Amino acid sequence: MNVAVVGIGRIGLPLAATIASKGHQVFGCDINASLVERINRAENPIPDEAGLGAVLKQVVADGTFRATTETASAVAKSQVVLFAVRVDIDAEGRADLQYLFSAAEEAAKGLQPGTLCIFDTTLPVGTTRRELAPRLEATGKKLGVDFHVAFSPERLLMGRVIEDLTKYPKVVGGVDPEAGEKAAAFYREVFGGEVLQLASAEAAELSKLAEGAYRDLNIALANELAMIADVHGIDVTEVIAAANSQPYSHIHVPGTGVGGHCIPVYPRFLMQGEGPSALPALGRQVNDAMPGYVVRRAEELLGGLAGKRVLIMGLTFRPDVAVTFHTNAVDLLREFSTRGAVVSGHDPLLTDAGVRELGFEPAASMAGFDLAVVHSNHRSYAGLAWGSIAPLVVDARNALDRRVVEDTGARYLGVGRPVTN
Repeated sequence: MNVAVVGIGRIGLPLAATIASKGHQVFGCDINASLVERINRAENPIPDEAGLGAVLKQVVADGTFRATTETASAVAKSQVVLFAVRVDIDAEGRADLQYLFSAAEEAAKGLQPGTLCIFDTTLPVGTTRRELAPRLEATGKKLGVDFHVAFSPERLLMGRVIEDLTKYPKVVGGVDPEAGEKAAAFYREVFGGEVLQLASAEAAELSKLAEGAYRDLNIALANELAMIADVHGIDVTEVIAAANSQPYSHIHVPGTGVGGHCIPVYPRFLMQGEGPSALPALGRQVNDAMPGYVVRRAEELLGGLAGKRVLIMGLTFRPDVAVTFHTNAVDLLREFSTRGAVVSGHDPLLTDAGVRELGFEPAASMAGFDLAVVHSNHRSYAGLAWGSIAPLVVDARNALDRRVVEDTGARYLGVGRPVTN
């Protein structure tokens, strides 16, 4: 079949390339002309996405994948249209749907009779039916007659999108039952994995928000346990390991908040919608406060931060993926700077320009600091002589082996973990 994937960024490109690798003709649609040209030369714009480079070269060479800026024309040639446009939040903390709306309005111009449209993203409950389907009807075509609409939440982790496409069941829900059945059949055809067809688009939308809220609240619980452990001089990692030895406990890892394009964003879609949202709001409040909490602990240990030289290491939102959406490294920078510290940043995955875009001054070297904070523990940081970097190392994600840090002559401070004497 012919498939148009609208939005070929971190999720859409590996999604499109994988479908093309199954022998389908795929058009990758994007408004970024330079990105389209680069992809059509088989140049991988996401080098840290496992397996993408090889798949992209294959499908471009085979002719089963072509990128284009002509969305309406690509849609006109396709039986299925997948929308993989990223949704973020605006300044008020509400879903920012402007790019997805524009994509739907452009795609509507090319819809042909019988086209199946699937929004493969994450949305506030009711958005597919109330906001997106009407935009596809704008050119006079009738929903459920001339075309069908379904929603399927992306359940993928950046850096391993291709692997995750079949690792978990694919969830789908149609605006009407026929759309749901068509979407389920499509995903079974292109990926071959398990598909869970829910009763409606709204059920599928809520299922993804439930996943995100669960993880955010779980991390908030871990963070509160860490703060209790600090009061009593207990190592929270020992506590959590003991609790999780019971099969019904699955407490996550505490740290300086939650970053990325998913977990800190999607609970806010519940907070803006219909129905209760007290718990998602509380989870966000707890996690958003963690950068300040950890910085205050460091400030107490050092007797103040004014004039102290601080190095924040690993500025991406998680290790070994060059993505900085909602990274807590920026929150740490704000908290340290407010207290008078002189802050530098280091990240092997970013250029100096990328470091500066986040508000940091790139570190000239990794030595001679008063305090080092490991925000994202990239693989390349293994084996560092921590004591030569700074006399105090703050483990913002409880990701380091404290004995390794201490053996290099540095003091260790984790989240909910006693400091080295």
